[in-house]
Amino acid sequence: MTTQGRPDLPSRVLAAAVRGLPAERRHWGLAMRAELVAVNARRDRWAFAWGCVQVTAAQTRVLRAGLHLGAVLATLGTVLAWAATVDYPPLFWGLTMVMSVLAVVCWQARRTAMLGPVGDGRTAWLLRVGGYLVAGAIAAIALAHAHPATVSAAEDGTGVLVFAVVGASCVLGVATVCSRRSAATARVLATAAGCGLAGAAGWLATTVLAPPIPPSTGWAITLAGLAAVAAVAVNSGGSHTPRRGLLAALLAAVTTMVLIFVTVELLAHYGPESLIPDVTPHALPADRVSESRIEIVDPYILLLTLGALFATTLSVAGLVTRVTGWSDRRVAITPR
Repeated sequence: MTTQGRPDLPSRVLAAAVRGLPAERRHWGLAMRAELVAVNARRDRWAFAWGCVQVTAAQTRVLRAGLHLGAVLATLGTVLAWAATVDYPPLFWGLTMVMSVLAVVCWQARRTAMLGPVGDGRTAWLLRVGGYLVAGAIAAIALAHAHPATVSAAEDGTGVLVFAVVGASCVLGVATVCSRRSAATARVLATAAGCGLAGAAGWLATTVLAPPIPPSTGWAITLAGLAAVAAVAVNSGGSHTPRRGLLAALLAAVTTMVLIFVTVELLAHYGPESLIPDVTPHALPADRVSESRIEIVDPYILLLTLGALFATTLSVAGLVTRVTGWSDRRVAITPR
C-alpha cells in the first residue's frame, strides 16, 4: 500500500528489516515484501510487517550484527565519556577524532567482511566471546575513569587512555591490513615490516655508536620517513601498485615509530648511563641521571602520537583499498 505514490510506514519498516538479511536469505525479503502488497487493512499490514521483523531479527547473522553494533557504540560512548575528563582541549579533540574513526572502521570492516566473514565453529565462537569481553572490559574501565575523584587521578587516567588509544589504533591498523580482503600481499607486509625494523635498528645503531639518546625526535621521524620511502620503492611495479605502495609506506612508518619508542623506553629504564643525555640540568648532580631517565621519554611521546595517527590512517586506507572482487566462500541458497 502506498500513500500518494510513496510507501507507507509498514512497508518502510519491512524494507529496512530485510536489508539485514544475509545474502542467502535475500529471497525471503523479496517474498515478504511481495506478500505485504496483497495485505490491505492497516492493522493487518502492521501485524504482518512485525512478524516479518521478528523472523528477520532471529537470523543468527543479524543478531551478530546487532551485537557488534551495540558493542562498538557502547565502547565508543564510554571511552568518549572518559576522554571528557581530559583537561587539555587539543588532546581531547585528538582522542575523540581517533576513537571515532576507529569505531567507524570497526563497523564498516564488519559490514564489508573486511574482518570476516565470521564462521560458526567453536573457535570463531570463542573469538567472538573474547571480543565482547574485551569490549565490556574497556567500557568498564572507561566508566571507572569517567568520574575521577582528584586531579591526580584524572591525570593518571589520561595517561592510561592515551596509551590505550595508541594500542587500539595499532592493533586495528595491523588487523585491517592483514585481512583476507586487504590489497596488501604477504610480500608487501613482509617488506614493509622489514623496512620498519631496519629503520628502528638504524636508530638504535646510531644511538649506541654515537651516544647519547637524541633529546629530540627529528632523527627518528627522518628514519620513519626513509623506511616508508624504501617500502614504496621495494613494492613498486606490478598491479595495484598505488594501493600497495600506500599500505606499505604507512605500515613501515608505524613499525619504525612504535619500535623506536619502545626502544627509548627500554634504554631509559635499563640502558647504561652513557646513553642517557643530561636533559635535567636543574636537578642535583646526584639525581641528574635518574631524572634524565624519566624526562628523556617525554619528547618521544610525539613520535608515539604520530605512530597512532599513522596507524589510524593505515586502518582507513586498508578499508578503502580493499579488494572488492573477493568472495567470502558462503554458499548461496537460491529458491528451487
